[in-house]
Amino acid sequence: MGSDNGTKYLDSGLPQMTEDEKKPKYTSVFTFTIIPFAIGLAIAFAIYFFGSTTVYNQRIVALTKNDLQWAFAAVVVLGRVVTFVNLYPMVHKSQIVKGSSGNLRSNPFIYKLIGKDAPVNAVVFEDEGAVGAYNRANRSLHHMIENYAVVVAGLYLASTVFPFPVFLLTCMFGIGRIMHQVGYSSGYGGHGTGFALTLVAQVTLEGLLALVFLKSQKFF
Repeated sequence: MGSDNGTKYLDSGLPQMTEDEKKPKYTSVFTFTIIPFAIGLAIAFAIYFFGSTTVYNQRIVALTKNDLQWAFAAVVVLGRVVTFVNLYPMVHKSQIVKGSSGNLRSNPFIYKLIGKDAPVNAVVFEDEGAVGAYNRANRSLHHMIENYAVVVAGLYLASTVFPFPVFLLTCMFGIGRIMHQVGYSSGYGGHGTGFALTLVAQVTLEGLLALVFLKSQKFF
């Protein structure tokens, strides 16, 4: 079997992978767990230094008296764990589907039929027409649920120090999620801009939480 992009497919319907492509690759998991967070922390420092620094410091001192800096640190740990757990399946996804596999990449699971005379065909999302759009829109919803733990857990904490920046980040997160879902329903790849906005909002929120902890421990 073949396709317009030159990809060959197995009898199961999944893309044929080379031996090199079948090897698990872990570098991207660690890269994307660390690099985006570092960017978010840099943005958080910009908010801190170019914003109401004196007021932020007063609030950090007040919450440190009650040892609440550890709650801020705990949410950062939670955020990085959730990120890693969401990224790790990509190691194995890259062994199954190619970057050029289009809508096939939206499948969070690949099923097979079992039992007597069961065909070898893989069972995946319907990806055509309204049904395909429905499936991908729901996949976007699941993606939000999989990733927004740090937003829910950190929203109030970060607001106690950076109320207005957190409001703006929440608006950015919301706009990003809407763009992600609407774009995803049009086809795999249409969610990219929304994903980027959501990611920046999330890691910046984590960065603000980390900044509070670092300041409380007199790292700067």
